[in-house]
Amino acid sequence: LLDVIARLLPNPTEGNPPDFLNGEGADAELMHATPDPAAHVLGHVFKISIDPYVGKLGYVRVHQGTISPGTQLYVGDGRKPFKVGHLYFQQGKNHMEVPSAGPGDLCAIGKIDELHFDAVLHDAAEDDHIHLKPLPFPEPVHGIAISPQRRGDEQRMWEIVGKLVAEDPCLKLEHVAQTNETIVYGLGELHLRILLERLRDVYKFEVETHPPRIAYRETITQNAAAQYRHKKQSGGAGQFGEVHLRIEPLPRGTGFEFVDQVKGGTIPGQFMPAVAKGVREALAEGVI
Repeated sequence: LLDVIARLLPNPTEGNPPDFLNGEGADAELMHATPDPAAHVLGHVFKISIDPYVGKLGYVRVHQGTISPGTQLYVGDGRKPFKVGHLYFQQGKNHMEVPSAGPGDLCAIGKIDELHFDAVLHDAAEDDHIHLKPLPFPEPVHGIAISPQRRGDEQRMWEIVGKLVAEDPCLKLEHVAQTNETIVYGLGELHLRILLERLRDVYKFEVETHPPRIAYRETITQNAAAQYRHKKQSGGAGQFGEVHLRIEPLPRGTGFEFVDQVKGGTIPGQFMPAVAKGVREALAEGVI
């Protein structure tokens, strides 16, 4: 198989490297990588691996320049550079430490927390924002609720599952406040089963699973008005406030709209953001 690959597939120095972008939005400029070992470094992190014994490894395809131990690199638009410590070539399960990696090489950089999947590594000026167009991935839609078997292991569960999510861009982890559940999403039942097996076999961590609970939703169906007066005297100047609030339904799917109808500045404008924030917090909780 390796002989066929070497004979038929294009030489890495002759292939078409991806177009890098420098800048943001419509002002981003195209950068064409050239397989020149003496040029500025351009590399792409195409895989992240986090091993409980080895630590975090970022697998990098070098498109331009040369990476060596001690090379100072930036991650995308990061302002703080990191220094490459150990550089490896991967041979099966074994890591072979190497003195350098040039254009076309696939190498691994160890123990750098800033590395993440699809990141671009470069040694340009710190004010440069060099990146690639985001890779398209299917949206994870199949979810299960997970909880640790032992009470008090919630933080450890988040740390371990977070490592697995960092390795796989098609996994998503979130906490649903309405049901107080931790939900992990994948592409299907098999995808999530592999995640649970890795939790058990690699990290020796057991979790309980169940279908996510459905968060009940409420909505406004008719106009209503209310007022509340707050008065508190505790020996000082005291506190007093009065709020009048009217609510009315909007067309389905419109979302939330806050309107300030105070006339003549009777209520100072600096209080309005706090009132709007209180309304949004009440929306998150609901009445029932």
